[in-house]
Amino acid sequence: MTLEERLAYYVIEGTKEGLIPDLEIALASFPSPLDIINGPLMDGMIEVGRLFNNNELIVAEVLQSAEVMKAAVSFLEPYMEKNDASASKGKIILATVKGDVHDIGKNLVDIILSNNGYEVIDLGIKVAPATLIESVRKEKPDMIGLSGLLVKSAQQMVITAHDLKQAGIDIPILVGGAALSRKFTDTKISKEYDGLVLYAKDAMNGLTLANQIQDQAERQTLIEEKKAKLSQEPASFSTHKRTATAVLERPQLRTDVAVFVPRDTKRHLLMSYSLDHVEPYINKQMLIGHHLGVKGKIEKLLQANDEKAHKINDLVTELIVEAKEKEWIKPAAVYQFFPAQSNGNKVIIYDPNDHSQVIESFDFPRQEKGAYLCLADYLKSVDSGEMDYVGFFAVTSGNRIREQAEKLKADGKFLESHALQALALESAEGFAELIHRQMRDAWGFPDPASMTMQERFAAKYQGQRFSFGYPACPNLEDQSKLFALIKPEDIGIELTDGYMMDPEGSVTAIVFAHPEARYFNVL
Repeated sequence: MTLEERLAYYVIEGTKEGLIPDLEIALASFPSPLDIINGPLMDGMIEVGRLFNNNELIVAEVLQSAEVMKAAVSFLEPYMEKNDASASKGKIILATVKGDVHDIGKNLVDIILSNNGYEVIDLGIKVAPATLIESVRKEKPDMIGLSGLLVKSAQQMVITAHDLKQAGIDIPILVGGAALSRKFTDTKISKEYDGLVLYAKDAMNGLTLANQIQDQAERQTLIEEKKAKLSQEPASFSTHKRTATAVLERPQLRTDVAVFVPRDTKRHLLMSYSLDHVEPYINKQMLIGHHLGVKGKIEKLLQANDEKAHKINDLVTELIVEAKEKEWIKPAAVYQFFPAQSNGNKVIIYDPNDHSQVIESFDFPRQEKGAYLCLADYLKSVDSGEMDYVGFFAVTSGNRIREQAEKLKADGKFLESHALQALALESAEGFAELIHRQMRDAWGFPDPASMTMQERFAAKYQGQRFSFGYPACPNLEDQSKLFALIKPEDIGIELTDGYMMDPEGSVTAIVFAHPEARYFNVL
């Protein structure tokens, strides 16, 4: 290989072995350090993007490539002229929108863009429109990147776009997040903004869009596409009327099931758990497959000695050991059972010490077709004369993750930083699985001894837990009611003004005992 090919190879392969000696040779043969970065090293990153888009590389490998790029730039920086440092492809401001604490995706975008020649200014989480406007005026970026996880965050993006427009800002906006879609971006967010609003389905797609924005010809094409979309006659929904159903078909759920009475209705505060307790409940399929990008069934891949799966699994195992030693993850939980009944679509919560005293109620939506399910159906009705029970819980991985992940990112350990954030999320999910199991035990219907962890991950046990903001109970505001009932603040969880939990690695749920309880979507 030539020197240029070798430098690109280190980036593509995500290896630092031989990198520094070749960079020393390159310093003597290239006109300037910036020519090394914008030449063979950037060629390597471009090839990484191509391979990722072709499904030949996974997220974990892209992060390793970014680590090599960071190491190379860090080595070359002392040799650069002062004005070289500002020679970037462009400047972007990143922010997680107001009320949202989720930043694992935004951090990934930061890593990808900053190691592909962009200057990134990360404003962090829960960023109000006024803060964003102030930063745009100060920094004069080429574009803005907005991130958010849930439906409420997508709606906040509409508000943010409107506020930016009112402030006279029209630079391109890139938006991304799990609840977003291209259609929502085009029909809702884009209509509130005069500039370009583009949907990025992932970090690498965001890089592609950023490159298009910075290319004058391609940017003009994007502008023309927006004009064409806006000029199209919007589909009229006003003439479409929902068919009114006089009497909805009742769901075919058994109402004669026995009432399961919990062992007690005390509030249980659990602060003495460690990652050792939670580890068996961590879903490796989600951690290694979903977050780190290994494709296929992880368990089968490991059994078949798949090299990529084993490599990432080993990294995760080492990270778990380190997280235990340094107590990066500090699990804590609170749960309590309450007497409860249903009244139509309502769930009525009673005082544990006085079953005649109503202390809270939840009004859940009902499906408009199919089985016409509503969460209230999983409880005995007020008319039955029987008192039923529900449970509520909150769990967290602790508040040390964000700081530690930022340290790892600053040290150029991008894969570890991303994997640690993913581990915190999946540790919270795993701890939720553990606490829910304990609640089933206390409720009098423990899992059979033969039940496997895979069966638990597939919710094959009796009863079900439902988190607010998700399909069966989409009203995120109900979080405030759960917080009033069991006070998760005592385990370090705060509720944002967008009803999301901080720290990000936290889970809450309402739990039912009904043997036929299952997940469903009301939308």
